[in-house]
Amino acid sequence: MKKYFYFLLIFLCIGVSKAEAQYHFTTHTWPPHTDSGSSCNSPTYYLTTNAYSSTLSVKNYFGDGNIQTNSVLNGGGYGYANIYSRYTFPGTYTVKTVLYDGTSAVDSIKESYEYLFCNTIIVKVVYDSLGSGSYNSGDRYCKIPIKFEVSRNGHLLDTATVFSGLYYPIVGALGDIYSLRIISSNPGLYTTFPVGGIILDTIKANSDGYVTKYIGVNCTSSTAFDLAVHPVIPVTGINDQWGNLYVTNSSCDPVDATVVLTYSPKYNSGRGAPAPTSVSGNTITWNVSGVSNSNPISLWYAIYDGAHDLAAGDTVQEHVTITPTAGDADPTNNVAIVIDTVRAGCDPNEMWVSPTGYIAEGTQLKYTINFENTGNDTAFNISVYDTLSDNVDVKSLNLLMASGVMNIAVLNYAGHNIIKFDFPNINLLDSSHHGQCDGAVIFTVNAKSGLPNGTTIFNHAGIFFDYNPVVMTNVVENIIGIPTAVNTRNKATATTIYPNPANSELTIKTGNSSNVTAIITNALGQILMTQALSATETTLKVNSLAPGLYYLTLKGDSGVEVKKFEKL
Repeated sequence: MKKYFYFLLIFLCIGVSKAEAQYHFTTHTWPPHTDSGSSCNSPTYYLTTNAYSSTLSVKNYFGDGNIQTNSVLNGGGYGYANIYSRYTFPGTYTVKTVLYDGTSAVDSIKESYEYLFCNTIIVKVVYDSLGSGSYNSGDRYCKIPIKFEVSRNGHLLDTATVFSGLYYPIVGALGDIYSLRIISSNPGLYTTFPVGGIILDTIKANSDGYVTKYIGVNCTSSTAFDLAVHPVIPVTGINDQWGNLYVTNSSCDPVDATVVLTYSPKYNSGRGAPAPTSVSGNTITWNVSGVSNSNPISLWYAIYDGAHDLAAGDTVQEHVTITPTAGDADPTNNVAIVIDTVRAGCDPNEMWVSPTGYIAEGTQLKYTINFENTGNDTAFNISVYDTLSDNVDVKSLNLLMASGVMNIAVLNYAGHNIIKFDFPNINLLDSSHHGQCDGAVIFTVNAKSGLPNGTTIFNHAGIFFDYNPVVMTNVVENIIGIPTAVNTRNKATATTIYPNPANSELTIKTGNSSNVTAIITNALGQILMTQALSATETTLKVNSLAPGLYYLTLKGDSGVEVKKFEKL
């Protein structure tokens, strides 16, 4: 694919004092590139050094996992290097270049710039805070999802959810006109520019014509609001759990709110940052002021079990509420219930899916991706890449929340749909700052309709922190079809359960309890209880389950078996 750079150069650091090194960098630029005809080549990154030696080389980390080493050439009294970089996706990247004298690093530079494809519409959504009807450098980027419809030559092609910005690839004949129009906004918001809230762009032979286009929104006098709370819990360990509660309001009008976290009684103490208004029993309460679409709030909490370690594989449940609900445009997102499994070791760079397990075809899947800067320095730019399963409908993609300014690009690469969530200039603090070193993105996408039972939907993501190697999340999966029974591969593990229906207890009798785990899920696939079986006959306490139908999944060395039971 043809490409070019639209660059924003930010000098961030010099790694070695020039007074201490015999050789050092003197210039480093991505020069402007003028296309001719339909040419759309990447420009050259140009570096010079104060002097030349045949022992000099440069090693470049491009922020997408690509690492390149180049020799420094003789410029007649100075050294230079021309470095070509090619990216697969648009976005903001951090590049680190290290100057070597032999095997010794003698200088380094770190830069940030924005890379764009040819034939890409670049849209940024900003608050027109001055009410000027045009973009000003002081305007802030939006931090709420806004939906656009995309048309070509007047014919509807697509819908796209924009958070702060969108990279939208356009294809067609020269002169084809693309338009992007806001079709859904938020309480109290209206479009100030361009006129009619429509962005237009035309496919050109020369890529220089593709520049960032801004759309401005501002606030009305409406008092409507829509509070929401989004729990993101990266760690549920044997003696502690911690996470972030992202509090949002899609309205301009600031609202004072109360957030209440009721955590599992399996933990016995808790704290938070900022300091909670109160901590009583297993309830933590925050009173927060002025929540609006320009002022989302992040609350960090940690809870502990000081008496003993919980068992790995156990389940814990947390309830989070935000009030007031009277007058709220959508009170359904004012309550969140999180059910998680205790793990002996936890990776904070993790993905969750809801519902879990078995689902019906066409089900909406909610994915949460959490990332944490576990390093000892600030992370300036972070990119999250998610290769969606071919069994989901990418056109149903809908953004719910992001923890900071975020641009999105959805591209089809090698036959697969890949989403890039780009967090430019996020400046995420290092791991010593609890509650300030985490970020997240939450989105929904639908499983395709008509998928046969047994179809598996896998998902995982790769996270780039600046120029560091990719960090992969765990893999989550769903299976189409909710079975009434799944036979094991080994009859030795055949199971009976009784009584069915059950009231307060459910007994599991299995011919082989070796490495068998019992998992109870509801009709949505949410895990409600997990327990390792230590005997051929085990009784589970199910009195806390609400009346209804449930599924008991037994996973062991010999296979998987699923039973359905009713709770009275």
